[in-house]
Amino acid sequence: MDRRRYIGLSGCLIGLIVSVTIVFAELIPENKFGFGIEYLMPPPAGLSDIINIYSETGATWSKFNGPGTTWNDIEPNPPVGGKHNYYWNKVDEMVLTAQRAGFRNLIVVLKSSSKWGIRKIKLRGPLEKLSASRGTVSALPSNEQNLKYYQDYVFNFVERYDGDGSDDLPGLLYPILDYEIETEAQHGVYWKGTADEYVILLKAGYEAVKKANPKARVILSGFAFFDIFDEGPRNDAEIARLIDELPLQYPRGDVRHKFGEKFRSQLEFNARILREKDYFDLVEFHLLSYYKSIPGIIKWIKGQMAKNGYEKPIWMGDAGAVIVPCSDKKGFLSAWLTYTIFSKAPYHNGDELFEILKTRRNKPGLSYQDVRSWFDAEQARILVKALVLAMGEGVEGSNWWTWKDVPQLLKSNGTGRSWALCGLIDDDNQSKRPVFYTYKLLIQKIGAFSSVEKLAIRPDVNAYKFIVKGKPVYVLWYDSGIAQAPHQSKGVSVDLSLIIGKEDLLLTPIITSRSQTVPQENMNISRNIVIAETPVFIE
Repeated sequence: MDRRRYIGLSGCLIGLIVSVTIVFAELIPENKFGFGIEYLMPPPAGLSDIINIYSETGATWSKFNGPGTTWNDIEPNPPVGGKHNYYWNKVDEMVLTAQRAGFRNLIVVLKSSSKWGIRKIKLRGPLEKLSASRGTVSALPSNEQNLKYYQDYVFNFVERYDGDGSDDLPGLLYPILDYEIETEAQHGVYWKGTADEYVILLKAGYEAVKKANPKARVILSGFAFFDIFDEGPRNDAEIARLIDELPLQYPRGDVRHKFGEKFRSQLEFNARILREKDYFDLVEFHLLSYYKSIPGIIKWIKGQMAKNGYEKPIWMGDAGAVIVPCSDKKGFLSAWLTYTIFSKAPYHNGDELFEILKTRRNKPGLSYQDVRSWFDAEQARILVKALVLAMGEGVEGSNWWTWKDVPQLLKSNGTGRSWALCGLIDDDNQSKRPVFYTYKLLIQKIGAFSSVEKLAIRPDVNAYKFIVKGKPVYVLWYDSGIAQAPHQSKGVSVDLSLIIGKEDLLLTPIITSRSQTVPQENMNISRNIVIAETPVFIE
């Protein structure tokens, strides 16, 4: 059967209407919050094995973000005589493998990357060239005809995986209902174009998605905010002041000297596309900074939506424990990593800690094993804190970065190295880290929550009350305001009678050690306990 085209479809359906019944896998009630893992990539050897490993966490969401799903991957050559030739094999394999393992909710990033369909682009830096080599740099189609062909690609992609019984992937278990139009378009690495050009693509993509499946959701390109909100929410005047101060603080030649204006243009880009409320259903931001930035990011996004008279769901992507190399003094994208632009580094010795992890060598006062154990625990702590914060702020869901370590990123300059060591498992695809088991524990404890409330116990203690299947589950941790490096653990005494009645209590610390795979539950604990920076569940 010839694949249908979206553009130019006309006329009406006359005659016999055939009723088609599609039987999907048994639908399991969805959690209020979507728990996912980022990203699904094209199948290397053993993809089925690794996907099955991650299904153990209980996460049911994941994302495709090319290569494999881009316009060029699906249609490497232009249509001949108006007929498209699409290649679905790679995507089909990824979808079926993921769905069979239990990932029933998939997000697809639709990218206009094309060797023939978009205008010519200039690549300026190593990251752009690397992205281009993977076929993930996008731009606006070069003419109206190619824009229609782009819509055809989007329409047929959504149609193949919508589960309506027409032109579907054979064996599809669950429909794919979420599609993101590009990713991090604002900073010019993955999208080579203006905000107005992105809006043209967004509208074209939205129309094609909805034509194929009105129930599908369109996600706005993921926002990256760097560290502007790490120290809390900031209004427009505060943001403008910080941007204006950068060239005064840093000399010419320091990346931060000119970064302010680049960041201002990125914020303006995001604000511009947020005005297009009729052409997307959901907003995503990427947590590429310290977890404490979450409330500030959400406040900014909600503020922009309020200015334009609407409110839409928010999703958190690229979330991970990218917090070790955070004390660099040389500036963002420098040869020495970097992180701090607008805020203080969370860890005063972050560079030293990262270097020990990278080289696996001892340094005076700090052994590799001590730092490794600390980082294993810190990953688990950050995951719980970030996800609980997000839930408390009303975020719809989150995909956690990443499946496994990416050691090749250690060789890169700039921020790439920040994400090299963020895996839930080691790069051997076998060794599960404490963060893996903690993710599983968190989903077991509060994954099915119906409501969440932040409690006021004392200023330096974060406390959240979740209602799970009609019963309260509390999550608590201590926060001194200073990120705890190795051998700096602290805690405070908390009177639980302030928030909990006279019932017997079950306390479950998160998993922070490689020697532990199941939680250690403590029954009938005292009302007066010490809460440290490691989160605990109390029931």
